[in-house]
Amino acid sequence: MLISSLCFIPFFPFHPIFMLVSLLLYFLPAYLARNRSDFTAILVLNLLAGWTFIGWIIALVWALSSGQQRQVAVPAPPAGPAQPASGTTFFCSACGKSCDAGARFCSSCGAALPATPR
Repeated sequence: MLISSLCFIPFFPFHPIFMLVSLLLYFLPAYLARNRSDFTAILVLNLLAGWTFIGWIIALVWALSSGQQRQVAVPAPPAGPAQPASGTTFFCSACGKSCDAGARFCSSCGAALPATPR
């Protein structure tokens, strides 16, 4: 009887709408991180330390931080025409570019090429 009469008092802490809004705000960091790879860690932090204001703020900042990892750029090999498999070309030891079999100097970097039998 007492509980049913308390539901009609506006702004009572156990009002269903107040509890629903409170739960939505409490789990806001986990909701914002739902598509991230570290969602589980943010959810656990939100569950265990979210009741402290500091824990909730940390979970919120973590959920809103950019999820992009720094990636090291690896240069792609040059996409030149395929070299024939015959012994007419070889690669320069200084720059790695292909050179003709009879060349004495690399056409790309100018390095002296080892003597090859003709």
